Parts: sequence; structure tokens; C-alpha cells
Amino acid sequence: MAEEFDQQKTEAPTPRRREEARNQGRVAISSELTGGLLLVTGALILTFGGESLVRFLFGAVRHYLSTTGALELDFERSHGVLASFLFQSGQVLGVPLGVLVAAALGAGLMQAGFRMVPSLLAPRWERISPATGWGRLFSMAAGVRGAVACLKVALVALVAAWVLKGKVSQILCFSDQGLAASAQQGWLIASRLALAVATTLALLGVADYLYQRWRHEQSLRMSRQELKDELKREEGDPLLRARIRKMQREMVKKQMFKQVPRATVVITNPTHLAVALRYERQRMAAPRVVAKGAGFLAERITALARRHSVPVVERKPLAQALYKSVQVGQEIPAVLYHTVAEVLAYIYRLRGLANV
Repeated sequence: MAEEFDQQKTEAPTPRRREEARNQGRVAISSELTGGLLLVTGALILTFGGESLVRFLFGAVRHYLSTTGALELDFERSHGVLASFLFQSGQVLGVPLGVLVAAALGAGLMQAGFRMVPSLLAPRWERISPATGWGRLFSMAAGVRGAVACLKVALVALVAAWVLKGKVSQILCFSDQGLAASAQQGWLIASRLALAVATTLALLGVADYLYQRWRHEQSLRMSRQELKDELKREEGDPLLRARIRKMQREMVKKQMFKQVPRATVVITNPTHLAVALRYERQRMAAPRVVAKGAGFLAERITALARRHSVPVVERKPLAQALYKSVQVGQEIPAVLYHTVAEVLAYIYRLRGLANV
């Protein structure tokens, strides 16, 4: 049943569905990628700055031990020495720790962006319920996570073996060398191993993020019915919208019919199209379309014009051009000035107003 339901979700998620999921804290994010990037950052810090950090710490410990050995330490002096040591250590370690914090924040922002969701701070008691806990523990998802963890351990072991290959004899010779040389070589091997393992985990994190993103997209997909319901919520009931459009058309028609008796001329096609023009030389720069229609509306406009003694002139090309290119309330384009002027002159001659 669940498979059938999932198969029905074939529609891409709408922007509103994505926004709702984001407001609920449902985003594509991979903890594996965040952890891998932190490990890579830490490995790089230890590789390029670890020697100076270790040198400082050993020097500071040696200094404080040699200094405090000649003093009588009571509680206040011990407290002061420890506070001074911790302050200096914090100054040196503050930069690496700040870089790690910035890397963690950057990894999260890179995956999910920035969004404050206070509702997620509220306790969710169902997460600590024994019933749901056992369900999650023995679910298919838990089994997949366990298998992935085993594969990750095996891959890390292979990478570690590849890095340490050929280094076994060098490690066994540490006992024949001095402490400084052994520590330096051991540090070099350990830093290379840490960087290789961290890079491997980061690459696994990238793959996990791509999978989480695909899974997130699949979870947001919608069925056709959900898409229809959302469009209905966004745009309203289609029946209501159709009724509103019908009422708007009726209002436009009524307003248009009121303008026909005041028109100067009605140009027809002769029966399929009708366009009513109004022109007042003192008030208008060009004739204006006050009404137009096709079919039944054309017949209504023509009949109404004749009833109010408005001239009706048949000009097929002109009627078609006006009907297609000019909306009600707009002036005619300049390209039609000459043709319309001929019609108006003809009307004025009929009325005996050729000199007007």
C-alpha cells in the first residue's frame, strides 16, 4: 500500500511545499559531510600547524614546571600559575578552534542555508518514547545505516592500510632512533594517515549528501490530487474564479454597451465583427475604440448603434485590423489614421459637416 502511494507521487513539489518543509526544518543535510569536513579541517591544522602547537605546549609545560619547582605553592599561587598557563594555551589554541567552529557553521550553511525555526527547539516527547524508539532501532532504515557504517569502517581500514603500506619497517625502527627523530617521523606518518582518512570520510559525506538530497526531493513529491488541492488553496476554487471572470465580462459588456450610443461610427465586417469608434476633435488626439465584439456581440453593437442613429459603415479589412490590434478604451494606432480619417470624412459628408 505504501509503495502504491509513493508511486502516485509523480508531480514535482511546488515552491509553497518546499517553503513549508523548510519552515518545519525538513532540509537535505548530511551529518556525514559535516563530520568529514571537520576532520579534514582538523587534519590540515595538525599537518601544517601541529608541530608549532606541540612545541609551544611542551615549552610552556617545561617552563611552568621549572618555575614552580623552586617556589612554595599554596592555593593562591597554584591558582595563578594554572590560570596563566590556561590563558596562554587558549591564545594559541583559539585560532584552530575558531577555524573548526567556522568550518562546522560553513558546512551547515552550505547544505541548508540559514533559517531560524524556533519550533524545533521545543521538546518532542515522541522521540524518547520506548515504543517509537524500538521501532526505529529495528527498522529497515536502521539496518541500512548499520550496513553503511560497516562499509565505512572497512573503507577507512583499507585507506589506512594503503597509507601505512611500506611504513611498517620504518615504524619498527623507531626504537633504534632517538626520541626527537622518532617523534618527528611518527608525527609525519600520523598526519598523513589522518589527512587520508579525513579526506575519505569527506568524500563519503559528499555521496551521503547527494543521497539525502535525492531522498528529500522524493519525500517532497506530490500526487496529482495534492497538486490540485494546493493550486486551489493558492488561487481559489476554479468554479468561483470562473464565476468572477464571468461577472467581470458582464460588467465590461454593460459598460461597453453604454458607450455605443455616444460613438461617432461603428465599423463592421459586416456581421461577424463590429468596432465602435468615438472621436472628439477638441478633446481627443486620435479616435478611440469604445466597444467591440464578434458574433452575437457584434450584432448587439450594430443594432444598438442603429437604434441611436449612430452611422454603421462596412469596412472589412479595417474592422478586422481594429478588432485584433486595439483594446476597448485605447486609441487607434498611427498606422490606421489615414483609413479611419477617410471613414470619418465620409460620415461628416453624410451629415453635411464636411467643413467641421
